[in-house]
Amino acid sequence: MKKIIKRKNFKVLIVYPNLSMMLTPSYAIGLWTTILKDQKYDVDLFDCTPYMPTYEFVGQKEEEKIADAMDESASATRANKLMASRKYDPIKLFGQPKTDLLGDFRAKVEEFDPHAVIISTLVEDTWPQAQDLLRTLAEYPEIKSIIGGVFPTMAPEEMIIDPNIQCLAEGEGEETIVEFCEAVRCGYSTTNIKGTRAKDSRGFVYNNDPRALININNVIPDFSLFDEKRFLRPLGAKIWKAMPIETYRGCPYKCAFCNSPKQVLLAKEKKQGLYTRRKTMDTLRRELEAMVDRYDPNFLYINDDAFMARPKKEIKEFAEMYKDFKMPFWCQTRFEDIDEDKLKWLQDVGLYRMSFGLEHGNEEFRKKKLFRNISNEKIVEKAKILGDFQVPYSMNIIIGMPYETRDLIFDTIDLAKKVKTFDSLAVNIFAPYRGTVLRQNAIDEGWLDPELQATSFIEKSILRMPEPYLQPDEMLGLQRVFPLYVTMDESLYPDIKRAEVFDEEGNQIFDKLSEKYYIDKYGTSEAERMLTYAG
Repeated sequence: MKKIIKRKNFKVLIVYPNLSMMLTPSYAIGLWTTILKDQKYDVDLFDCTPYMPTYEFVGQKEEEKIADAMDESASATRANKLMASRKYDPIKLFGQPKTDLLGDFRAKVEEFDPHAVIISTLVEDTWPQAQDLLRTLAEYPEIKSIIGGVFPTMAPEEMIIDPNIQCLAEGEGEETIVEFCEAVRCGYSTTNIKGTRAKDSRGFVYNNDPRALININNVIPDFSLFDEKRFLRPLGAKIWKAMPIETYRGCPYKCAFCNSPKQVLLAKEKKQGLYTRRKTMDTLRRELEAMVDRYDPNFLYINDDAFMARPKKEIKEFAEMYKDFKMPFWCQTRFEDIDEDKLKWLQDVGLYRMSFGLEHGNEEFRKKKLFRNISNEKIVEKAKILGDFQVPYSMNIIIGMPYETRDLIFDTIDLAKKVKTFDSLAVNIFAPYRGTVLRQNAIDEGWLDPELQATSFIEKSILRMPEPYLQPDEMLGLQRVFPLYVTMDESLYPDIKRAEVFDEEGNQIFDKLSEKYYIDKYGTSEAERMLTYAG
């Protein structure tokens, strides 16, 4: 019988693969930190957020790359920057971005000398980065590692074949990581842990039973491993010390471009329980009290997919609970969930900004292809309510989805013109993530190689649709000028169309139109409105 080794000062390193300067600290890592510290482990963090990306930004000068990489609304084509409500100096705020990701990771591993490594909250965009980290970690064969997140959950069969993955967690990891770390600490095998796929020394893969979904009311997150600058959040002309919170897990909607519905379906198929779960108001109060006591934030960032997609009674209960805090907060939701009573209750206790997914302006396309069943008339009506309440909000657009034509893009432009009351616009290229209906649509049509990994929404599309559907270069051009089409008179449309092209003339026209946009909207040039913020 193998002797069990009881290690003292058991060390766990959490690794956070992340896109450059996606600012909000990971809520999941806050949970892992609490859970692992409760086990009396030594815990540390390697955060990839401050590092420059390895890809090149399209159509940008070298000096622009750093600023855009550090801008939370970064766009490969600067389109999102046009509609950002305010500007700020990212280098002044966060410091010069780091470049030696793998060198610094190697140094952290050698300095901390962990027994176990958790590569957490992995999404498809960050998989190439995680692969680099795993290859580096393979230089230390004595260290046991586990990887988890949305991407491993959506594509476990594809990922487990990576030679550097030892153990892969599917679904929620709160209980899985404890069992994994205890097995490592005690010298047990890690091949039979529920909710995982794991390899033995021969490379044989063990596909273990799923794990029941957890009670999300049991753990208060600990964000102490994050650098203090990671709490800084530029929003609405101020730099806030912002903290994330999760009031419920899952989403009640079934959008075809999102993989949240797949998570709900997987939980049902595996008989794990109901995936969409809400926290109690008592739990939220305890979490907020701990947050205020430990970190003294002045802003709350609600992570929920659709915060207001709950009965009015619950919104009122939240407002009643939150009146003792009255911290300004941001949330995202859907137009169909807007209600005057909800807005009033939330405004009274701190609602500061919101974000809405418009996504597309053609009703038929939105209903049949995106599974979004709301009329344009209703969207305009709800937007007017937001305007009447003077709620600042951003609006999200996706372009380049399967079956989308240039004419359909202009349906979205026309609807955005009618909405009017938003002050910020984010225009993203469609990313065909694993687990989404639209990815499968593209594969079925022969427009996407099923082996290809989805690129980030700031990169060129990997879809190859026949005309008249949108082409990759056309998507980038439309992304760049989309805010100009929305805000400028149709008499300027020929110039805007020419600015879609990334050549010398197109760039010159785009710069000229951009200056007009800034002056018309803000009464000042782009350069003059830079670097103004209050803390």
